[in-house]
Amino acid sequence: MGTELQRAGLKYGECGEQWNLTHPDRVRQIHQAYKDAGARVLLTNTFQSNPANLRKFGLEYKLEVINREAVILAESGAGKDGFVLGDVGPVISNFDEMEFEAVYRLERSLAWADALLFETWSNSRAFLAVIGTQHFRTSAREMPILVSLCFHGDATGQLATYDGRSPEFCARSLNGTGINGLGVNCGRDIGMDEIIAIIRAYRKETDLPLFARPNAGTPTRVGDRWVYPRTPEQMAARLPELLEEGVSMVGGCCGTTPEHIAAFRPIMQKWNFEHASK
Repeated sequence: MGTELQRAGLKYGECGEQWNLTHPDRVRQIHQAYKDAGARVLLTNTFQSNPANLRKFGLEYKLEVINREAVILAESGAGKDGFVLGDVGPVISNFDEMEFEAVYRLERSLAWADALLFETWSNSRAFLAVIGTQHFRTSAREMPILVSLCFHGDATGQLATYDGRSPEFCARSLNGTGINGLGVNCGRDIGMDEIIAIIRAYRKETDLPLFARPNAGTPTRVGDRWVYPRTPEQMAARLPELLEEGVSMVGGCCGTTPEHIAAFRPIMQKWNFEHASK
């Protein structure tokens, strides 16, 4: 969503989540482009629509209306046969009660979505602190919860979260917490080889449904925009390897355009047909 907003004219330092109110047609067009490309699940434009980030723009008081409009816009793109995930980016740093309340506020503001996606969480302690709060467990409507962590290669060459936790540790720790799916997205210098390795490590430790959303490579700055190196064809060519590891859902993170999803779709359809017939 972030890179697509930039392609649509979002300026550096501008609040992309505010576009749900100021440029709803452009946000809707982005959702529709992914739907037309074959996506069945859309994310709300709320990655950093949390109190701390919106406060920087003087918009904290608009959190609920921004997030509610984000769900409406995503639903308009998903249609009756699609699904909408309420997107929650990382928000916790000090594990205090005020920050737990912020997560609870986000959950309530996105309650009309089909499920919540906590994505790009790179601090495993932070997420475990949130998942363990009673606030997070109580809502008028029980929502499925998906968790997507990000990793990098540490000093020893091993894959780890930014607080030094392995994929195996994360999968073991999240077992029994009540989440409905575990995934991986993005990460510094993380390619398809690393994504596959993370999924393989997860599967050794958990029976949870797994999903992956690789990005289109590590970007370089060209003028006022980021350029991602991996083409739709390059990414689609690796999907069968990822599917072999047992993921239930595939998507894309930074730099994956509707053209990437369009290249993914026939691979997924072929895979589903071949395995449904076995």
